[in-house]
Amino acid sequence: MNWERVWTAANWERLMVGDLFNTGQAGGLLVTLAIGFGAMVAGTVIGGVFGVMRSSERRWLWMPAMLYIQAFRNVPLLILVFWAFFFPPVIGFELSQFSSVLLALTLFTGAYIAEIIRGGIRSVAHGHIEAGRALGMSRLQIYLWIVIPQAFFNMLPALAGRYVVSIKNTSLAFLIGLADLTEIGKQIGARLMTAPIEIYLTLFLIYFVVNRTISSATRLLEKRERFNKIFLHV
Repeated sequence: MNWERVWTAANWERLMVGDLFNTGQAGGLLVTLAIGFGAMVAGTVIGGVFGVMRSSERRWLWMPAMLYIQAFRNVPLLILVFWAFFFPPVIGFELSQFSSVLLALTLFTGAYIAEIIRGGIRSVAHGHIEAGRALGMSRLQIYLWIVIPQAFFNMLPALAGRYVVSIKNTSLAFLIGLADLTEIGKQIGARLMTAPIEIYLTLFLIYFVVNRTISSATRLLEKRERFNKIFLHV
């Protein structure tokens, strides 16, 4: 294997950071992280809203949430990416490749997180909620001080898994030509015509490090004592 021939300084730059400060062209890793973490944040917000709606007993709240969840959980992400990229021009406006992938991945991730949050809310013992009512707490206070803190730790393992999947799913961006980590590696390989082991082993290690970091960070939060020590200082 000829690592020096494959991973020259120029190739490393394209793969990792790109020419961000001169031309504004981000490298493959930065694009992957931007899409992945953007979808995590936006998907968590969307999932939180629809997860709470899905947990409601009011039909006008849980019905739209159920329709959204079922629609986006039962369609392959690949189809959503193609729809987000090819459909907007049909109705008169266009999305960039980056925006198309981010939109598709956000809606896809949000649907799964909504179900995770619904399950987390349902996992809180009903007796705790009744105790809050007995103390005269409002519905909002019960959610903020009883339901959410308990549900948060119950949801962490599933959320961590979904965040890792979001990073891995960004690799589908190459199908519409977006220069993410996978696409840049593919381009380097096509130009060299050889060295697939060096290229795809490198991509394997980069994805592994990123996802392992996410998993390790959430695992720390799973330990309530560590969480309290870091954030609450108790």
